[in-house]
Amino acid sequence: MKIIKTITLYLALYCSSVAALSSHDPVFLQHSAVMMVIHPQSGQIIAANNSAAKFYGYPPDELTRMRIQDINQLNAEQVAQERTQALAEGRNYFIFRHELADGSLRTVSVYSTPFVDENGRSQLLSVIHDISTQRELQDSLWYYQNNLEEQVQAQTQEIQQINNMRMLLLASTIVILLVSIAVLSVLFLRLRTAKLRSEAQGARLEAIFNGIDDLLIFTDEHGTILSTNKRVADRFGSQTQWLNQSIAKMLKNNPCTNESSCHQIPYELQVQNQISTFSVTKNPVLDINRQLLGYIYVLQDISELLAQEKEQRLARTVFETTSEGVMVSDKNNRIQMVNRAFSEITGFSGDEVMGQSPAMFNSGHHGQAYFSRLYQTLNERGHWEGEIWNRRKSGDVFPSWLQVSAVFDQQGDIEMYVALFNDITSRKHHEQMMWQQANFDTLTGLANRPHYHEKFDLALEVAKDQQTRLAICFIDLDRFKAINDTLGHHIGDLLLIEAAQRIQDCTRSSDTVARLGGDEFAILLTDIKSIRDVEMIANKILHQLSSPFVLEGHDAFVSGSIGITFYPDDGDDRKVLLRNADSAMYKAKEHGRNCFQFYTSAMHENAKARSLLEGALHKALPNKELSVVYQPIQDMQEERIGCEALLRWRSEILGDVSPMEFIPISEELGLILAMGEWVLYQACAQAKSWYEQSSKPFFVTVNVSSTQFKRQDVAVLVAQVLRDTGLPAKSLTLEITENVLADNSDHILRQLRSLRGMGVELAIDDFGTGYSSLSYLKRFPLSKLKIDKEFIQDLPSDAEDRALVKAIISMAANLNLKVVAEGVETIEQLGLLKQLNCDFTQGYYHSRPLSAEDFTVYLARFNESR
Repeated sequence: MKIIKTITLYLALYCSSVAALSSHDPVFLQHSAVMMVIHPQSGQIIAANNSAAKFYGYPPDELTRMRIQDINQLNAEQVAQERTQALAEGRNYFIFRHELADGSLRTVSVYSTPFVDENGRSQLLSVIHDISTQRELQDSLWYYQNNLEEQVQAQTQEIQQINNMRMLLLASTIVILLVSIAVLSVLFLRLRTAKLRSEAQGARLEAIFNGIDDLLIFTDEHGTILSTNKRVADRFGSQTQWLNQSIAKMLKNNPCTNESSCHQIPYELQVQNQISTFSVTKNPVLDINRQLLGYIYVLQDISELLAQEKEQRLARTVFETTSEGVMVSDKNNRIQMVNRAFSEITGFSGDEVMGQSPAMFNSGHHGQAYFSRLYQTLNERGHWEGEIWNRRKSGDVFPSWLQVSAVFDQQGDIEMYVALFNDITSRKHHEQMMWQQANFDTLTGLANRPHYHEKFDLALEVAKDQQTRLAICFIDLDRFKAINDTLGHHIGDLLLIEAAQRIQDCTRSSDTVARLGGDEFAILLTDIKSIRDVEMIANKILHQLSSPFVLEGHDAFVSGSIGITFYPDDGDDRKVLLRNADSAMYKAKEHGRNCFQFYTSAMHENAKARSLLEGALHKALPNKELSVVYQPIQDMQEERIGCEALLRWRSEILGDVSPMEFIPISEELGLILAMGEWVLYQACAQAKSWYEQSSKPFFVTVNVSSTQFKRQDVAVLVAQVLRDTGLPAKSLTLEITENVLADNSDHILRQLRSLRGMGVELAIDDFGTGYSSLSYLKRFPLSKLKIDKEFIQDLPSDAEDRALVKAIISMAANLNLKVVAEGVETIEQLGLLKQLNCDFTQGYYHSRPLSAEDFTVYLARFNESR
């Protein structure tokens, strides 16, 4: 259960640190714990990691077609009972029976916690742990406990037999005394002269009667109490309250009251508001003629005896069933007693070690001084605990955690020693595994990011003390994403493993190679004598990475971009140096990849400028620094007019910032979601006013980022905005880039179809400038194409641009797509586009982007001129 508590704590921390959990997260897929994502209502298995597939024996895709009810062997009623029992016991996990693919059953503990996935839906993350072996061990422990209880019961019966003999003797004595009293009474009638002697004899008998520690009650033959001893008064507070009362009233529902005799029948009796257990013995009292005079009841209080027996039984059970080895030795340190766990751990039976010294287990790992300190601490403090290595009977040496306590007698001298120990081999192994998992990448075996940072800090301290130089290299694999997407994640993982090995082969044993995540690697080179040494290593790595990778029959080709920085040349702080290496790596990518670049001060200034821009961008929307301008879009036939909503940012710190600078960064930071929603609301609300003012059909065009399509449902957002603003769906056009279409995701395709279904038009922006594919026009429900101004600016003089624009317009017409030409600045360009039957034009020829107030004036003039 320690493993479950650890995984539960790690997963609680993990789920609280993120807004949403992705089932494609490598941490989830590659985690050693069995984990599944389950729909809380239907029980459908949404996702399962590799450990779950291995444990259950099903492929991951087959698991995701199953429900958890297909695996769990408990019915709904049994599941409810388990949940109730877990709540009563204070458990935060459930125990179920799961069936594996091979038909075998496993007892598992299941810990589930809710989370919100990347689509905003509530799911359950379940962590499953096999506890079948633990349950079998518990059953075995119960078997041995039952045997022990049978032995204790046999001993108890022997004690009871002794007590029976005692009670029989006592009863016989009482009978003799009563007979004597009867004889004396007869003599008293006959011999008045013997009166004093009889009274004295009676007094003695009464003293004996009252002196007996047990409760004595004498009744007549009908069960009426005639007399009791003083012990009854001591226990009940009065000796006379029971006189002339029926014994059945005192001993309610006791079978002895209806029997002629009984022997040591246990009976619970309330005495002075306290329940005590008595042993009830009943014997008949006969006169000399064997006539029944009555009955003598003997009530012996056995509450303390039963408690002692229970404590002994419990102590014996704990002693024999505890998983810790227990060894008791006398003051001379000679072994007197061991338990079963001791024999299981050491391999020695009790007979083999009895009377021996614990030194027989000495492994040789500890010197005499170690044991001298141990016994010194034990004698001074009465207790010692710590790790110690012992030797089994087989000769194997194992680590154990030992606790030794001294037991002192009344004079304060040591009477015995009690040692408890357990085998911590598995714990030591587990600690090593935990350290390995915490410090090394599970896929490549390289150091992970935290361990790399730890090694970096240590190396930096040494370099500062010894005034030596360090080199830090960042490596990013070029074209890895394309291979991962085309050949699959499995091949991608094999490539990362092989790349990690190649990089490590190029470094020295004193260097640290780490995988920071994804396809990013880092190297820490210590004690660098010259820059040339680093260049040689970098060139070796580039050569190794550019060599073909043969992965399960697939040939893969990648290269590396390497950024290099030095301590103390480029900085003396880990964060600064890592940032510099990252900047240098991106500079290498800008220089064509498959190369390395050293950090320069210019890179640092660029990084500072970007950091300042990111900080200001976070405040742009709350500080109301954003605005929307509108550039007219006119129909060639003058039947429709519209505009494109364009986002502008005037920062209090940076002034006017170009959209070419802040839009890509806002996409990286995720700010584009809030900014895009704000622009959509502003544009649609303003367009509703112009729609009502315009004498011609009016539309507004709004740009939507690919990030918005990936991280939210744009169709749901647009539907809400149209309801709130009242703008007709046909008057809204969404411009999307080819990046959105290149994703080729069913999620994005569904959104686009939903938008077209509600009447919103879709335009592909800058057609022809990206990785254009005619398949986009067939697969996606587009309604417009926008020809980039790059193809318009040289019209009509450039023959190639003229032919290309003509072909685009003709193709669009055949596909029933409207064409918008942007960047129109001259009357000649407008005339050619009109001649080519272009549908809409946009550019400075008509107008620059206008504020909402200026566009209202522009629209009024347009309506008047028509």
